[in-house]
Amino acid sequence: MTNREIDGGTPFDWGRTSLDYAKFRDIYPEEFYRKIVERRLCMDGQSVLDVGTGVTDSMQEMVL
Repeated sequence: MTNREIDGGTPFDWGRTSLDYAKFRDIYPEEFYRKIVERRLCMDGQSVLDVGTGVTDSMQEMVL
């Protein structure tokens, strides 16, 4: 991903930061992940787009 208005257009590679993101954003309760698995979401072979990173407490309750 590149954007001349951000960092002068230096390419951004999410794959290089995803490990840090996972390490430092472990904010969701175990029940959240259990619900995802019960609904057979995010399984091997599926394509998933996360459009709600940074979910607030009220949104999290709606998802659960």
